[in-house]
Amino acid sequence: MANGLVSHNNTEPTAQIFSIQEKSDWIIYNRYVQRDLELCKLLIDQELRHTKDNNDFAFYILGLIFREEGKIKNSYWCFHRYYALNPLCVEGIKQIARSCLLLGRNDEAKKMYLEAEKMCREPDTKIYFNLGLCYMNLGELDKSKEYFHRTIQLSRNQNAYEKLATIFAMESNFKNATSTLITASKLFPFSTNLSVDLGLLYMKQREYDQAFNVLGNTLCQDPVNPKALLTLAAEIQRNFGYDEALAKYTKAVGDLSECSETWNNIGMCFFGKHKYVAAISCLKRAVYLHPLNWIALYNLGLVHLYTRQYVSAFVFLSTSAKLNPNNASTFMLIGLVLNNMDDTRNAEKAYRKSIELNPNYPEALINLTILELNQGKVQEAKNSFCSFQEACLSGGAIDKEIFELGKQVSDILDGHNKCVKENDNRTTDQEENIVE
Repeated sequence: MANGLVSHNNTEPTAQIFSIQEKSDWIIYNRYVQRDLELCKLLIDQELRHTKDNNDFAFYILGLIFREEGKIKNSYWCFHRYYALNPLCVEGIKQIARSCLLLGRNDEAKKMYLEAEKMCREPDTKIYFNLGLCYMNLGELDKSKEYFHRTIQLSRNQNAYEKLATIFAMESNFKNATSTLITASKLFPFSTNLSVDLGLLYMKQREYDQAFNVLGNTLCQDPVNPKALLTLAAEIQRNFGYDEALAKYTKAVGDLSECSETWNNIGMCFFGKHKYVAAISCLKRAVYLHPLNWIALYNLGLVHLYTRQYVSAFVFLSTSAKLNPNNASTFMLIGLVLNNMDDTRNAEKAYRKSIELNPNYPEALINLTILELNQGKVQEAKNSFCSFQEACLSGGAIDKEIFELGKQVSDILDGHNKCVKENDNRTTDQEENIVE
């Protein structure tokens, strides 16, 4: 109640906060705890008219009801009225602060919670936790960690452990993030959310054995845990186990049928199996569910490029580039599409944009080299190929097809150099004959 989250079984704090003496207040309270909210609102309306808006308890309960209904602004107004009638009660400030937090007014919520902290005679862990959220949302991570630490020192708060680990991960302090989640997992051994987060953290650190062990234990407790299934499926998919990944996605899709990312991954599994129609269908569903999902749009463009539907590929890739203009791969694919549509001028621009975003991008460099060779720009092609060779030597993983393509281009350039040398030698011989 103190943090504004009311459940069906959590009505005891209301009775503790208020000394309910009026018969009408008791009736309102009983209707509220029995979840007869429509009748409760009707009784509150009658009571406020009867008392000329002078019943703080009625405003408080009405604020809670509005919050449950998602009417946060109405809830905010009710708690303000309650606070005006009862300015010495810290609960009013806490509820106003909670409404501000839900409305995204983090700075205002922070000020209200700090005021509530001063009014409290004893430490309030819910105030500390919500202050941690405010500072986290405002980007003041050190202060946020301080209040989350205070929270877990005074109570076993699972959410505080999760948020603290999140902050450590944001700071790339994976060691502290891991130790925080391990401690939390020992305190809450049946929490699958904690174990899944720990598994994801291990994967970020490339400790795959630990990750699969933790996620496997999670699925033993909860065989249809969607988050664990998706995590495992995504990792299996990266290792080309498309059938096994699809089996896990199928289990998870029941709970996540409206999740754009799930349908994107399913679509790319079908793409890996060369089932392009199914892939396009799943990816279009992903875009339908989340029109701003630039990754799904990128993948749609990729599949259409493979199926030689160049106009459709260009449309999807262009939209993806508008949503995320910093992805070099998108512009490289746009260059391929334009090249196949015989628009070499704009294809070259797209390749150069890709290289501008990622100077060591071998795919863009080799495609630009080939384009320049086809246009007869031999010297420019040599320069681009030198950049390609440097990118290959920079230590990144090179696709086998790109490596073979680089060999072919190298042979062509070597052949061109030999022809040039032979022509130079012939010219020299002719000049010597003339001199004689």
